[in-house]
Amino acid sequence: MKNKLLRVWFTSIIIVIMAGCTSPTPAQNQYRLGIDAAPIKTDTKQCKNKTLKVEQAFGDKLYMSLKMYYVQGKYTQYAYARSRWAQSPNEKITQSITDYLRAMKLFKSVQNADSRTKNDFQMEINIEDFMQYFDENAKNSFVNVVITCNLIDEKQHKTVDAKTFHVSMKAPSNNARGGVVALNKALNIIVKECGLWLVGVCVDK
Repeated sequence: MKNKLLRVWFTSIIIVIMAGCTSPTPAQNQYRLGIDAAPIKTDTKQCKNKTLKVEQAFGDKLYMSLKMYYVQGKYTQYAYARSRWAQSPNEKITQSITDYLRAMKLFKSVQNADSRTKNDFQMEINIEDFMQYFDENAKNSFVNVVITCNLIDEKQHKTVDAKTFHVSMKAPSNNARGGVVALNKALNIIVKECGLWLVGVCVDK
């Protein structure tokens, strides 16, 4: 009888442990960037018969990772242990700019990096900074986003125009979520500014 009770007890413990292992709760918090900037309305027609290809954004390898990094003080960089990106920043930034320019309808068509079609223009995106920063005491944080866009004439193989966009803003909370919220707002601003810049480039053509 005693052995039977012990077997039941051990079985119950194993079931509890296995239930914990198969819990639907993720081991890490996953965050997404969601761009919702309204496309600019423009009557500019100089680029209506032109096609544009948006190349995959490039930059430091940490922007191509699902790990979420932050900087504390002047010199120390860490990765959040319990938080990660659902989609790497470089992929989301590329997708956001591509989708926004398509919605603007400034060009005849806007192709993504995987397209093999020949296009009139190509846009390179360089992520120079996309990070949450804390002071030495980790009591205050802000984000800094710096992205450079370079528009290239594919036929002439030369730069038509290039512009660097820079947005810095305070995070609403001093944690991973606060950093994501601020980075998302900053990216929304830059995506819209990129659209405005291309309108000006088309007008000057």
